[in-house]
Amino acid sequence: MRIPLIAVVPGLLAGSMVIGAAPASATTDTTKSATSAPSVMTSNKLYRSGMAKAVACAPTEPRKGSAASIKRYLQYVAKCNDILWTRQFKAVGWQFSRPRVVIMTTGTKSPCGTLTSWSPAHYCPDSRTIYFRLLKSQIKDPFPLVLAKTMAHEYGHHVQQRSGIITTYWSDYNRTRNRTARNLMSHRLEQQAECFSGVFLRAAEDYLPVDQREYDYVVDWASKNATDNAHGKGRNQAYWLERGFDSASPGACNTWVAPNARVA
Repeated sequence: MRIPLIAVVPGLLAGSMVIGAAPASATTDTTKSATSAPSVMTSNKLYRSGMAKAVACAPTEPRKGSAASIKRYLQYVAKCNDILWTRQFKAVGWQFSRPRVVIMTTGTKSPCGTLTSWSPAHYCPDSRTIYFRLLKSQIKDPFPLVLAKTMAHEYGHHVQQRSGIITTYWSDYNRTRNRTARNLMSHRLEQQAECFSGVFLRAAEDYLPVDQREYDYVVDWASKNATDNAHGKGRNQAYWLERGFDSASPGACNTWVAPNARVA
């Protein structure tokens, strides 16, 4: 087992849904508490889909210096997420459709925003597309677990889109004019996607595989270093990742009813 310096490429721990893709809406101010969020967020059927079964996800580990091998690895992980979430949606009588995945080695622009060194991946809900930019440092020394976690996080945003959470989120977000309340809503959305990524890592644990020492290192690094405005405090991001991993269930990822302190 080897652990590279994640601090060299901190963005690999940060993914996002692009805020700029929001539709226009009313301007009424609503500073809602977690418990007053709409039921599609707080009581979504997906939370009743049960524990995720193991996914036989065993992609070939990417090679140092090979962007092509990293692309293949990420596309394979995306297909494994397809399997997992198709099962979970089927368990509650829903049909699932996969997102598009675009992996780039040059450029920083996607149709809905800019990919940065801190956040080299994001999800565009309008086109249902995950954009993933491979950094030079990442190509030089890829860290498979972080690659898989980042893809699973962006896939988590697609799960939110397909389950109706994102549409309702934008409606509430655009009616809210209080900056603190908006930040908390963003944190809940992002930390739920992080929790969903933990569910995936647990389901693929034996096949990916997930090395426990590498996993612990990633969680510890996130807790100490991953704080930002969109995602919230690093320790809360680490908490939701672990909650998803430990439970292996989307039902544990209901950030919309969590206390503000747990998502701040």
